[in-house]
Amino acid sequence: MTANENKKGEDTIANAIALDILNSKFKIPPMPANGPKLMSIARKPIVQVNIDDFVKIIDSDPGLLSLILQMANSSYFRGIDEVCTLRSAIVRLGLRETIDAANFYFFQRMFPKIPDIEGFKIQEYWAFSWACAIAARRLGHPNLGMNVNPGELYIAGLLHGIGKLILAVLYPFEFSKCIQTAARLKAPLHSVELDEFGTADTNIGSRVLQIWHIPSRVCRGIEFYQNPGLAPKEEKNIAASIQYAYAVASMAGIGKTGDGCVTPLESTWIAGESGSPLSKNEVQETVVAEILASLDEKSGSFSGVYHEKQETVSEPENKHLQPQDSSNRRNSISPGVKSKGVDSSKPGFFSWIRSLFW
Repeated sequence: MTANENKKGEDTIANAIALDILNSKFKIPPMPANGPKLMSIARKPIVQVNIDDFVKIIDSDPGLLSLILQMANSSYFRGIDEVCTLRSAIVRLGLRETIDAANFYFFQRMFPKIPDIEGFKIQEYWAFSWACAIAARRLGHPNLGMNVNPGELYIAGLLHGIGKLILAVLYPFEFSKCIQTAARLKAPLHSVELDEFGTADTNIGSRVLQIWHIPSRVCRGIEFYQNPGLAPKEEKNIAASIQYAYAVASMAGIGKTGDGCVTPLESTWIAGESGSPLSKNEVQETVVAEILASLDEKSGSFSGVYHEKQETVSEPENKHLQPQDSSNRRNSISPGVKSKGVDSSKPGFFSWIRSLFW
């Protein structure tokens, strides 16, 4: 069976699960009116943002305003005086940071509480999603040539794992089994989900986000980020950027997503594209170091989860972070991109990154 035929089968099952969601007792919360407005602002260049319009949106939502003020008064951002208004928070945080925080807290509040699942905690999940969003936005910088709106990348990074929340709520026993199996086999979670459900959380999440009228490019990017090579041409770059951001977020050690292994950066689709700036080691080093430094500084204030020391995937003795042998998993790495072994005894990218932070 070809990859496209496999994908069609996974899509059919994902559609059935989405229909099951609509017909079940679990109701997907409707998108509040402020949601599309906040996403629209996030997608704009900062010079085009109307601050008065943004302030009106946040001031109309006391809960969201409270969370932003709490962040502005956190240990990382705290100044001499306490911040009590959104405009003061914008001055302290910066407009882009405030907009990103508003979207993060907005979506975080939308989902109901999930059952306790070993290896999958809601705070850890959202912390990782925040880290992925920050990394994804950086990859949208014009100098990296991905030609993707940075705001769309931020939203996609933030919502890339929504399908996991859906599975945790609707099928807690089966999803818990997937988490434990992935951990035991040191395998990518999505490959275990394929065996258990016949589809992956990315397919389910994409369909749920379509119900919310999330921009189609974001939905398709999330659907294909585990395997960007299969994405339609117009969505290939956003899918590849999310995959790369996911790998960087995993390196940061902020939050957990249920995966049993971490895909090395050199195994991502972008790294295999010779025309991409990110395929060059010197560019990777600069961009990844910048992202990791930003995440390490701000993680506690934004997500409530601080950086944890984590071994890099280049350490051969650390099997937990090594991809499982390809004979035991399904399509965890993009076709045409081979994993390159890294000798940790030689100076290189991962050793350089580790020396910066640990």
